[in-house]
Amino acid sequence: MDIELQDLLEDGDGYIEGVDAGGVSFGGPEWHGLRILDSRFVDADLDGAKLTGCGLVDVRFEGARASEVAMVKSSLQDVTIAGSRIGAAQAYGGRWTRVRIDGGKIDYLNLRGASINRLEIDRAVVGELDLSEAKVEVLNFVGATVGKVILTGASMKRVDLRGAQLQGLESD
Repeated sequence: MDIELQDLLEDGDGYIEGVDAGGVSFGGPEWHGLRILDSRFVDADLDGAKLTGCGLVDVRFEGARASEVAMVKSSLQDVTIAGSRIGAAQAYGGRWTRVRIDGGKIDYLNLRGASINRLEIDRAVVGELDLSEAKVEVLNFVGATVGKVILTGASMKRVDLRGAQLQGLESD
């Protein structure tokens, strides 16, 4: 039985905390400013999810799936995306702090103009990672395969590509 995201809202207030659920569907309406704290979602359906300006703190997604998900201008802190299959993730203009992609596959990860303070891609496959105009403090790859990384206009501090099987790099 699938659970709709709006069914988890506390008092219909745009706030979710302490949820441990399977089969949650994040699709449907566009969510502006939604806050999700200290939660775990197993086999979540993120297809068509539109999380604009949302905040996710201490959240874990396991086995999530989506052909496309939008997290535009959203803030992710202490978030893990494990064993998930995502076609395109539009996460430009956001703030990512201590985010880990653990296994799984993302065909296109758009982090253009994002502020990234510690992103780790561990044993995952990323077709294209777009970091154009992004401000990256720490980025690590561990046993990851990346088709192409785009760094046009990006500001990079500590980036370790040694753990990546990298097929292409684009920069200005």
